[in-house]
Amino acid sequence: MRIIQLAAHDPMKKTALLQVAGAFLLCLSPATLMASDAAKVDFVVGEVVAIQADGTRRPLARGAGIGVAETVDTGSGRAQLRFTDGAMVSLQPQTQFRVDAYEFKGGADDSEKGFFSLLKGAMRTITGAIGKANRKAYRLDTAVATIGIRGTEYAVAYGRSITVTTNSGLVEVCNNAGCLLVEAGQSAYVPDANTAPAFTKGSALDPLKLPTGPSMPEFSAGDNPGKIAPPPQRLPSNW
Repeated sequence: MRIIQLAAHDPMKKTALLQVAGAFLLCLSPATLMASDAAKVDFVVGEVVAIQADGTRRPLARGAGIGVAETVDTGSGRAQLRFTDGAMVSLQPQTQFRVDAYEFKGGADDSEKGFFSLLKGAMRTITGAIGKANRKAYRLDTAVATIGIRGTEYAVAYGRSITVTTNSGLVEVCNNAGCLLVEAGQSAYVPDANTAPAFTKGSALDPLKLPTGPSMPEFSAGDNPGKIAPPPQRLPSNW
């Protein structure tokens, strides 16, 4: 603090201080310079990366931050993310999940939002505070349909078509041909962007032939992984 006060009265010292500060900022990674992270990585199994908007890739480990405009690419691995509003997202192998826009400060005004894209693959999520008071504040986009929520837990598998399974709560699946409300225990199938969503007996994992990969723990707080029971050999039908 004393150095800063002295530099304020000495132009040469002030210039030198600014140069040192500038050099320090250049040494920081893009992730460090983010104002705030939208999510943290709870668990990673395998080689999972975050792809920034400029194409830069960085490996992800437990505790790493995920920012707006970043895409998580699981490759042959898996990952679980925890968002600041309490939402959790579990990403399966061969999945790309992008954070399009995110803002959460703990309030209930119109500024709260969470907009995401599932570019390919399969995911399961338990939604958080965003979308409970204002359902338009939450959206998951795919090329086939858009998914909105009213406070819920659901799974999505997306290849050329999508299947959505609601485990609790309610989701709304919409595309160019219409919308469908999918309640707990129901699944919907959407073959393309111009065919209306319809109910199906299959679960969200059916249309994707996912490669065999390492198992991930079920959703957990992530702060004591040593006490998590090993996952079952097969995923349940409602995953």
